[in-house]
Amino acid sequence: MKKRYIYSALLAAVLFTVLYAFFDFNIIICLILAAITYVGGIFFFKEKDVRVYDPNIIMHYAYLLSKIENYTNLVKDPKVKSNIHDISTKGEKIVNMLAQRPNKVTQVYDAFDYFLPLCVKFLEEYVSLKKQEKLNKDEEKFVEDINETLDYLEKEIDRLLENMNYTKMLDINASIDVFKKHNDSLEAKIDGKESEKDA
Repeated sequence: MKKRYIYSALLAAVLFTVLYAFFDFNIIICLILAAITYVGGIFFFKEKDVRVYDPNIIMHYAYLLSKIENYTNLVKDPKVKSNIHDISTKGEKIVNMLAQRPNKVTQVYDAFDYFLPLCVKFLEEYVSLKKQEKLNKDEEKFVEDINETLDYLEKEIDRLLENMNYTKMLDINASIDVFKKHNDSLEAKIDGKESEKDA
């Protein structure tokens, strides 16, 4: 659970207790005020859930991606191999972007925390099952559906990569806008000085 929801719930609970127990407010009013406080707290504490650059986490992602890539040597199915290679290659691009300390990447950290260990777990299970001679129905279905599962994971990583590229473009555009404004003001000052000289 995200920190802002916990903090908001605690703040709302404290407010409710104080108003109801100590100030003898009507319970309905206490509940309404507590609900308003909870919703307001979610926005007020949103910075608590922002994740910042952490080299240890980035190294962990790189390790998981190298582990994923190593499975290309353990599987024979060309489609699975292709999926694994694409996931690790695109994942590495994201890790390289994270290493540059961009802003607004909490969603990427959260997604990688979930998707990368999940991918490793699926591949471990897949390789293990492929070594067995007999599989039950659930195991057979898992092996059959691995391509679909990996396709889904690859699409999610694609989406993250696209979002990061888009965010990067927005950052670049913002920098260009700032530069243009600064440049315009400099040009105006230069033009003003040249006009004074001519006069």
